[in-house]
Amino acid sequence: MLVMNLYKWIWILAISGGLIIVGCITQKKTQPANSVTGETPKEINLALSISQRKLFVLRGQDTLRSYAVAVGQKKYPTPVGNFKVHRIDWNPEWNPPPESDWTKDKTYEPPGDPENPMGRVRIVYKMPYTIHGTKEVKSLGKALSHGSVRMANEDVIDLAKFLMAESGTAKTDEWYQGVLANPKKMVSVKLNKQIPLTNTK
Repeated sequence: MLVMNLYKWIWILAISGGLIIVGCITQKKTQPANSVTGETPKEINLALSISQRKLFVLRGQDTLRSYAVAVGQKKYPTPVGNFKVHRIDWNPEWNPPPESDWTKDKTYEPPGDPENPMGRVRIVYKMPYTIHGTKEVKSLGKALSHGSVRMANEDVIDLAKFLMAESGTAKTDEWYQGVLANPKKMVSVKLNKQIPLTNTK
């Protein structure tokens, strides 16, 4: 009788242990595939609203930053469509776009020249159309450019640093300080990963 009761308890314990194991396995399988720690970060993208005169920095659908900008005049509109930011020029030079009536009396302007309209940074997506700095901050929020997007110099510097970090092309603080301290020397950086840009009306 004692032996039978012993076998009975061993059998009950074995079944109970099996149920616990099965329960653990089932629970593990039903956990979300994308947990907080395992979720892949969403990609950065830029969105320009020409009508709002605003440039938005998005991660997925979430807006991280927004900047007031100037956009193209009716005669010289900012292009609409999908583009890729692929290069950032620090202390950019300026070559007047060819075959344009407004550049007939314009000449090449080197980096740092007071007549250079590019500001401290030029974010390139489709030359000659770019996102660049400007001293003409009163133009922000208006349609006054010749097709490119103007930003305040401090904003375009901030955005350029952010895009370089997000594209895997980050530099040290000392590097940025050195580049900005020498405004007459242009430094071009090709991004390791291109950043999507969508221009909409």
